[in-house]
Amino acid sequence: MRPEILIVDDEEDIRFALNKMLDGEGFSVTTAEDFDTASSALREKSYNVVLLDILLGKKTGIDLLSDIRKMELKCQVILITGAPSIDTAAEAVRLGAYDYIRKPIRKETLLRLLNKAIGYKAVKDENLKYQQNIEAIFKSVKDAIITVDRNLKIIEYNDAAKPICGYKLNGIKGKKITDLMDKCSAKCLSAIKLTLSDMQPVEVERIECNRLSRPLQVVSLSTSPLIDQEGSFSGAIIVVKDETRIADLEQSLKERQMFHNIIGKNKKMQEIYSMINTLADVDSTVLIRGESGTGKELVADALHYIGTRGANPIIRVN
Repeated sequence: MRPEILIVDDEEDIRFALNKMLDGEGFSVTTAEDFDTASSALREKSYNVVLLDILLGKKTGIDLLSDIRKMELKCQVILITGAPSIDTAAEAVRLGAYDYIRKPIRKETLLRLLNKAIGYKAVKDENLKYQQNIEAIFKSVKDAIITVDRNLKIIEYNDAAKPICGYKLNGIKGKKITDLMDKCSAKCLSAIKLTLSDMQPVEVERIECNRLSRPLQVVSLSTSPLIDQEGSFSGAIIVVKDETRIADLEQSLKERQMFHNIIGKNKKMQEIYSMINTLADVDSTVLIRGESGTGKELVADALHYIGTRGANPIIRVN
């Protein structure tokens, strides 16, 4: 696929010469003679590089460069100028121009600069794609992920931090994580501080958050050192997994070893417990059969007391 180049210059002979030169070198070239034509071309198609003359009649190449950045286009911009001033060069750099080339334009210089700009764009595009993939994974993970710097200030967090940690998803970046722990037990803080001081991962199993909005919430926590692009230690990554449902199920299983004074945990007893639960609120007569001493009265008590009639006395008739 041929690299796409947009040439913007108000001089027809320059547009013609550059078009012919670059087309012969394997580039796909589009030309524009003024600001408006160039703006339309940029909205219709993606370009690798824009060759942009500083002077464009009523508007300048700097104006178009500013618009390119406002539109968040990923093309690289090389400015063409006769005699660049310090102010023009400074403004071009501020707006993100890749480089500039002086007139008269030498073919070798232009080709070298174009190929460097195209290579630079390819690297930026690849990095952007990688970053977007990481962000997509980051957002889709169901565990809360929070990164903090060495001063406990929040750097980043994912959407799961809202339901699990109770954070608002706006306005907490830059705040100390300790300032957001006023409505919970803050039991995770010691693990975070340990990772920050020793630069070692820490795992904490099943702690109760005691949050006002979810007082029975149980989470597991892991903290790991945060390493920046230069390989330096810069903070901590905190992963919080909501274990409340699992903890509730385990507690329920433990409770099922004894069900309203009935003791037993084998499969048959679990079936009996489930049947009692099912029948407890049914407005009907239940026949309980069994030999003497097998616990018929215990079953009757359970049926009565765990149902809607539990507040009333049970009457036994022998």
